[in-house]
Amino acid sequence: MTTTPTGAASVVTPPRAAADHDGVAPVPASMRTSTPAAFGWIWPSAQFSFGTVVLGALPVVFGLGWWASASAIAVGVAVGTVLLAPLARFGVRTGTNDPVASGAHFGVRGRVVGNALTVVTALGFFAIAVWTGGTAVMVAGHRLLSTPTGPGALTAAMGVTAAAVALVAVRGHEALVRTYRVTAVTGGAVLLGTVLVLAPRFDAGYAGGTLALDSGLHTWLLAATASATVPLSYATFQGDYTRFMPAATPTRRVMRASGTAMFLSSLAALLTGAYVTTLFPVPDEPWLQGLTDAVPGWFAVAVVVFGFAGTLPQAGLCLYAAGLSANSVFWRSSRAAVTTAVALLAAAVLYLGAVVYDAMDAMSAFVTLLLTVVAPWAAVLSVGYVLHRGRYDAEALRSFTVGGGGRYWYTGGVNARAAAAFAAGSVVGVLWVNNPLYTGPLTGLTGGVDLSLPASFAVAAALYGVLCRIWPEPPPPLPARP
Repeated sequence: MTTTPTGAASVVTPPRAAADHDGVAPVPASMRTSTPAAFGWIWPSAQFSFGTVVLGALPVVFGLGWWASASAIAVGVAVGTVLLAPLARFGVRTGTNDPVASGAHFGVRGRVVGNALTVVTALGFFAIAVWTGGTAVMVAGHRLLSTPTGPGALTAAMGVTAAAVALVAVRGHEALVRTYRVTAVTGGAVLLGTVLVLAPRFDAGYAGGTLALDSGLHTWLLAATASATVPLSYATFQGDYTRFMPAATPTRRVMRASGTAMFLSSLAALLTGAYVTTLFPVPDEPWLQGLTDAVPGWFAVAVVVFGFAGTLPQAGLCLYAAGLSANSVFWRSSRAAVTTAVALLAAAVLYLGAVVYDAMDAMSAFVTLLLTVVAPWAAVLSVGYVLHRGRYDAEALRSFTVGGGGRYWYTGGVNARAAAAFAAGSVVGVLWVNNPLYTGPLTGLTGGVDLSLPASFAVAAALYGVLCRIWPEPPPPLPARP
């Protein structure tokens, strides 16, 4: 095995990967033509979908009034965005997606942590997005045309939607970006239209209902925690797009663009969900049925159209990310082939989830899971970026294609420092969760207050920093010559 001057293993680029720059190989400089402004289309198109909007119902379902719900959403989204935005730097610095880039800190083999998080997160949100979109088409179609409802009708609506999503995701980055430019605008128009048509019935003095937890503060923290997971759930996805930005792009500009677009779009989507839910006779009734019943009959047409079209960007973003991440495991195959296989798996997950689980409970459990495992992963990368001074060896990140070795091999391909910090943060996060589904034992230390987000992130960040100080990692590569 030969090595490069920086100590990285000489990496062989598979023929298919060489031909398909939308795969795991670093994006060539000639193709890195995107700009941070692209996030102005990417995040709004993903967030302006029913799959995200419906999550805004959770604070109201938890019993909070309008202003308490709005403040919990705003604070939660801000916290999640602050944790998310710094990760946008990795794709720019490495030219690869985030799970592959995470190998710089977790080790070339340890990157599978990021792979697993990406695939699980993406498949879960794909299922939520397509389920909500398919349900919107079904219930609004029934109101307009008296079309059938029930499992068969829902399966048909989801099947058509999932097939369209898979087609866009398999085609890759350029097809997705073109889709985002259209759906960001149309999605925003539908959300604005929803707010306007329901404005005469909206009461900002809505006081809420029975609290999910034993006090208003604890319930508010529960709602804020759930809201924080919305931006944070995209933590492993940003590199899918920043890798197409030139290496010389200022990282502060990338962080600012990603963070601003994510905060504003998540805030608009979740506030719309809460706004609509305050009008329901029973807050926890099926959200899309409640929306369809609340809007005028003529506006139900927009619900049908957006239930289908609005699902494409969010579900497509998720499926593309899952396929790209899986491609770094099955790297000998093309990204398109791997994404097709992942799409079939996603369809199975979607069908089982829609039939077996109650939607609201499943979503609440899902966002809690994301919080406890994605936050410490993000913490390791954020601290690692600082310790490595933002300098990475892109070729060494892909030494898994030649059997290992190189700068990021660490011990057997795993960096024990990062693995220990991630595990400790995840455990602490799980133990500090407090919601209607599960109460961790550490919540007794804080009077029942849910500190899973800050605790899991802080523990992982602090432990990784301490371990790297006691047991220093190899130095980063030297800065590139001008």
